[in-house]
Amino acid sequence: MKRFAKAAALLTFCSAATACNGRPAFQPIKPSAERLVCETRGLRPTIPPEYVIDWSTVTTVEQARAEHQRYVASIRTREGVVAGYVLKVEDKLFVCSNNTQWLREFFGALPN
Repeated sequence: MKRFAKAAALLTFCSAATACNGRPAFQPIKPSAERLVCETRGLRPTIPPEYVIDWSTVTTVEQARAEHQRYVASIRTREGVVAGYVLKVEDKLFVCSNNTQWLREFFGALPN
C-alpha cells in the first residue's frame, strides 16, 4: 500500500510539473510593502541635565525662589523630552500594531 501511495504521489508530482511547462504552479500573494514595515524605535534622546541648586550661595528668599524656579524649569524640560520620546515610540508601535492586524485580516481572507 505504501508503494502505491509513493508511486501515486510521484506520478502526480511529475504530471503537474510537466503540465506547467516549467512555470511555477502558483504565484505567491504579496501584501503591500508599506504594511510589512514596522518602524524602529530610533535612538533614545539625550536628556538635559537637572539643574542643581547651590544652597551655599543662596542668602535671601528671593534667591531661593529664583533657584527653585530654575530647578523646576529644568525638570519640566527633561519631562518634555521624555514625554516626546514616549509619544514617538507609542505612535510607531500603534502603526506596527495596525499593520499586523491588517496583515492578519489580509491573509485570513485568502481562500485555503
